[in-house]
Amino acid sequence: MRSLLLLLAFAAALPAAEEYSYWIEDCTPETARSTSCEPGDPELGRWALEAWQRESGGAIVLKKSSGEEHARLRLHWANGTSSLYGETQPTMVDGKRGANVYVLPSVAPGADPLLRHAIVYLTCLHESGHALGLAHTRNFADIMYSFQYGGDITAYFQRYRVLLKTRADIAAHSGISDADRAALRLALKQ
Repeated sequence: MRSLLLLLAFAAALPAAEEYSYWIEDCTPETARSTSCEPGDPELGRWALEAWQRESGGAIVLKKSSGEEHARLRLHWANGTSSLYGETQPTMVDGKRGANVYVLPSVAPGADPLLRHAIVYLTCLHESGHALGLAHTRNFADIMYSFQYGGDITAYFQRYRVLLKTRADIAAHSGISDADRAALRLALKQ
């Protein structure tokens, strides 16, 4: 009995996981015409969010929202009038910090479908990192790296692409560095 009480007291002392409701725009035929998204892109967005959840060590819990209105994290497919790969705009949702994430799915070359999937996934991962409070870094190994510091854009995406034999491999390779993990833990404490 004493052990059970100690275990319950320890569990109560642990910080509660932060719950993030999320919504990802479907790639409808109309959306595909205006943004060049593909039907599987929403899954890439979900895999990116799930990667942050896994890497958070239980500090983040994701819950799919039935609609956009109350979702703290909202992922939209953008057209060519947006920034280079994506953009994240902070917002408040039901009194909590949230974000609108915009990903440009048409930037990836079509000759290598896995490279295209990798670029869209990594862009979703980078932008959702901003939504969780992470800033840009100067470290080329980080998913939160910013190309404003230079660096070979092709090499950046190719180093991830070489890990993939199939599209499903993306779900097994988070693309998140140790420094990104540390930054996530710090951001979640604030």
